[in-house]
Amino acid sequence: MASRISISYCLLITTLFVVAIAMPTYARPSAAHQNHAKILKKKKLPSITAYNYLSRRGANTTVGSGYNTILTSRPTVPEPVEFGNAYTFDMPLLSTQSLSSTLLGRVRGTYTFVDQNNGKVIFVSESFIVDNGASLGGLNGTFSAVGLEYIGLNSTKPIVGGTDDFTLATGIAITYPLADSGTDSNGNLFFWFKYEFIFA
Repeated sequence: MASRISISYCLLITTLFVVAIAMPTYARPSAAHQNHAKILKKKKLPSITAYNYLSRRGANTTVGSGYNTILTSRPTVPEPVEFGNAYTFDMPLLSTQSLSSTLLGRVRGTYTFVDQNNGKVIFVSESFIVDNGASLGGLNGTFSAVGLEYIGLNSTKPIVGGTDDFTLATGIAITYPLADSGTDSNGNLFFWFKYEFIFA
């Protein structure tokens, strides 16, 4: 009887030893996985205020005449109030409401008129490229905001992620249309906007 107990005990110890050796292969994350997890760690971000200048190509504007927004698609048969018209933009992200102020980066994306009734609603998909981090406490990277904007009104869109210092960024992007707008010397329509980015 004692020998049977000893054999069973030895088998148990041997089984536990084999399992202990095998477990790290399956249970412990690899070094690559651990590094990836570190990369994806969300950073606490301060709120940011910035400005941008939208200049939409006018009917008689020549190439390279100062605009940063163009019509890229529209319905085969034009619709009233620009319904279905899509624009692509590459605008400066500025520290103040002045084209000579510090350039913080770029705002790139598209907007489409989605309001069939009065043309006052657009769907915006935009990414903010921050590449002058020295002006923003050393921050660099990109983040994106997607949603509806109401022309002439303050609008809020969700921030839906980013890269580098803005990895996993969430929060809201508030767009404030400013009164200063009109037509420049090249016939481009221009508009100023203020942004407030509030990160969660």
